[in-house]
Amino acid sequence: MAWSEYQQRRLATERQLLSERWSDFEFCNPTGDMTVEGRYKSSLSTQYFLVIKVPPGYPDECPSTYIVWPSPLKGRDKPLEEYGSTHEMHVWETDMPGWTKICTYNPTRWRSSETLDRVIYKAVLWIEAYEAHIETGRPIASYLMAAR
Repeated sequence: MAWSEYQQRRLATERQLLSERWSDFEFCNPTGDMTVEGRYKSSLSTQYFLVIKVPPGYPDECPSTYIVWPSPLKGRDKPLEEYGSTHEMHVWETDMPGWTKICTYNPTRWRSSETLDRVIYKAVLWIEAYEAHIETGRPIASYLMAAR
């Protein structure tokens, strides 16, 4: 895929920001189906592997965020994939079997001023809320505030 000059400048800025704030994340396949991939170690010391699909229309189009490992990602009562799209668990119905598609942003509310840095930050918050859900059984949404 060919990125426009504007997109190339934007992605270069974001790559620099990620190298400063999220050293365990990197851009992959910059000339094709681009992703940002990396590991996060939770406060409970569990390792997670995340993939953020950067769409061709980025930054005007919302990226999709996935927990790839551990897989399947289990909820308290059933695998998260079985929930489909639900606000209660902050997940979307996945389009990548075996990967849990988490809600970091509602695509209808995405703004081009948002960044991949912020997507990663919200994914990390989701992981911490997910671990609290496993401990308590409360929905993931009960730990997350709707903040912009």
